[in-house]
Amino acid sequence: MSNQPNQSWEEDELDVGKIIHLALDNWILFVISIPLCIGLSYLYTWYAHPVYKMTATVLVADESSDISQSILDEVGVVSKSRNIENEIAILSSRSLISEAVSELDLNVNYAVYNGVRSRDVYKNSPIELSYSLVESTPETFFMEVNVNAGWTGADVKSFWQSNGIEFEREQQITIGDSFENDLGTFNLEVQSKDSPAVADSEDNRRFLIRYDNTDKLTTKYQGLLKVKTAREKASILELNLEDKVKERGVDVLNTLLSVFIRKNIDQKNQLASNSLKFIDSQLDVITEDLASLEGEIKGFKTSSGISDVSAEALFFLEQVGSLDQSISEINVKLSIIEYLEKYIAEDKDLKNASPSSLGIEDPLLQQLIVKLSELSSERESMLKFTKPDNPLVEALDTKIEETKASLTKNLASIRSGLIASRNEIEAQLKKVEQKVNLLPKAEYELLALQRQYSIKESLYLLLLEKKSENSIILASTVSDNKVVDAARGSEEPIRPKKQIIYLLGLVVGLGIPSVFVLLITLFDSRIKGVDDLKNETDIPLAGIIPHHTEPDYLVVRETSNSAIAEAFRTVRTNLNFMTKNEELTHGVSDKVIQFTSAMGSEGKSFSSINLSASLAISGKKTIVVGLDLRKPKLAEYFNCSNAVGASSVLAGLNSLEESIMQTGLDNLDVLVGGPIPPNPSELLMSKAMKQMVDELSETYDYVILDTPPIGLVTDSLIISEHSAVTIYVVRQNVSSASSIKFINELYHTGKIPNIGILFNDVKMSKFGYGYGYGYGYGGYYAEPTQPVGLFGKLKKAFGKYV
Repeated sequence: MSNQPNQSWEEDELDVGKIIHLALDNWILFVISIPLCIGLSYLYTWYAHPVYKMTATVLVADESSDISQSILDEVGVVSKSRNIENEIAILSSRSLISEAVSELDLNVNYAVYNGVRSRDVYKNSPIELSYSLVESTPETFFMEVNVNAGWTGADVKSFWQSNGIEFEREQQITIGDSFENDLGTFNLEVQSKDSPAVADSEDNRRFLIRYDNTDKLTTKYQGLLKVKTAREKASILELNLEDKVKERGVDVLNTLLSVFIRKNIDQKNQLASNSLKFIDSQLDVITEDLASLEGEIKGFKTSSGISDVSAEALFFLEQVGSLDQSISEINVKLSIIEYLEKYIAEDKDLKNASPSSLGIEDPLLQQLIVKLSELSSERESMLKFTKPDNPLVEALDTKIEETKASLTKNLASIRSGLIASRNEIEAQLKKVEQKVNLLPKAEYELLALQRQYSIKESLYLLLLEKKSENSIILASTVSDNKVVDAARGSEEPIRPKKQIIYLLGLVVGLGIPSVFVLLITLFDSRIKGVDDLKNETDIPLAGIIPHHTEPDYLVVRETSNSAIAEAFRTVRTNLNFMTKNEELTHGVSDKVIQFTSAMGSEGKSFSSINLSASLAISGKKTIVVGLDLRKPKLAEYFNCSNAVGASSVLAGLNSLEESIMQTGLDNLDVLVGGPIPPNPSELLMSKAMKQMVDELSETYDYVILDTPPIGLVTDSLIISEHSAVTIYVVRQNVSSASSIKFINELYHTGKIPNIGILFNDVKMSKFGYGYGYGYGYGGYYAEPTQPVGLFGKLKKAFGKYV
């Protein structure tokens, strides 16, 4: 037998096969979980209020098709450009939605109860509430209405919140008569007793009325409305709206589009009307100017005696205009220089100042401004986490002042250059003006008058043309936008989606027990089967004891042919091989066999007495000795006295002969533990212990020692010195993997060299996960079992993990 550790049991891997076997072994959990979760899914879909999706599309016209805008652009009236984003914002605006909600009068919503669930009704509500609210009415309140059988009266319960305080008021009213409460004055009228909303439940006349003010409804529908482009690079918008009532959602979308188009028409008419007023006012002024200029020209020609100007005069006037423009540009640049110097003097921010964009092309000036901006930004960032007197901030202040000085010097230099340029141009202008002055005065004055008249005349003709076009537009204004598809509701509710919810119920039904099995596999370190033992240890398996339900501790008898009796016979056979290995029995009698376990309740005493019985039945004279002196149990198992026993023999209080008792089974005697001593370890380490074992070995063919749990006390390790074989009992679903690691250490260090593991209380699995060795104890040796009910199966499935 090799004492080298088996590396496979040290690996920590997820055993997929184990998970599958556990799932199959706990099939009852899946049988319960799946129908339960699918049933809950059905209940949810039955209870949840269906929600429908409404869709509509609208075409937003391009700017190029806007005739009125092109006319306004030609006369200089500039309007904001419309684009898709603007139209989306307008359609989603509170003002537009509020106007649509107000037109439909949706402030009161009616719902009819059908058992535990309620359904909203729209337009076909059996009752109608009219109201006159007080100023302090909250934005939302509710009324529960229970109408009597004759539809003549009702019990009304109103409830609302104000300043975080809940209020409730119950009243008995007469249908058709006004009633009052803290919210205002109300009147409840019956619209139709045969309304489809109550046709399916005549005895159920319970309604829920909800009031929301316009602002609250606007917020609600603004959140439900989604506007997006129907396709990329298209000017068609798609509107989506969700509502619990299909007809109401359709009306809201259609009304919203109607308001949107009407607003567009009103806006276009307003722009055209204002443009027409502007054109008329300008025409009046220009008409007067033209009449005045025409009279001046006619009078000037008559008085001066000339009819036109020369080409030389026109050339000189063009030169003067060009020089004047250059001087104006220089003056603008000088104003900018003054503006920059003022900003620097007042310590204002120059981040957004760009000299090139302002008309000054000077690279050094641009660099200095950029540097000053960067230094100022760095100083602002530093002041967020430090104080102004910080040396780093003071160093930045010095650099900023130096940059400002350089900037001021550069601005002064630029100003000097601009002033010099202006002086030179002014000198040229004086020369040209001297030549103009040489022209005849009459010719010069006539030229000026004709030029003014031509400008006014052109503008007058343009305005007349645009006035005519604008009048036509006012008479035939249509919206730039057009409804492509009116609102239409989805045929099936978008929520709840029954197929998805049922599928989710199936997934959850499978997932809950699957997760349970997975968690058991991952976190439950208890030994579940032979495969677990093989993974944890390479200690030989002495046998497997199946689970049994008999009340007696002694289950092996002469006439017994049960599965458990056959199991102990197998262990008895395996012992013959273990006790014949002289190398491992370390010189002690091969008749002495020790039973121990890691903890209590793992079945070591049960196994020891039944193996003893199996040996006795086979004709071997056997004695079972109770050496668990701290907690003796053999007397209880054999229903005999514990007054004398191993403890009194080891202490010298009683002889071995007078302490041994018969069990009633041929060839089987018992030496119980006896009174609990104060020093059990010292008694087991005494010479009397070896002497007692030797005497028993001479008298009996087998000496079975029932010892304490080796994982709790060292008594079993002491007793192992007198034993040829140690049987380590492991109980299914009780013993942990850590207990196997403990015995592995004793085995591989040679402290207990001849060990065999007895796998106790193993439940046979229908799906192959349980015994896991050559054959199961079914068939000929199986005993009939009573059928287990559903509750028993559930208790059994969960009980083994808790």
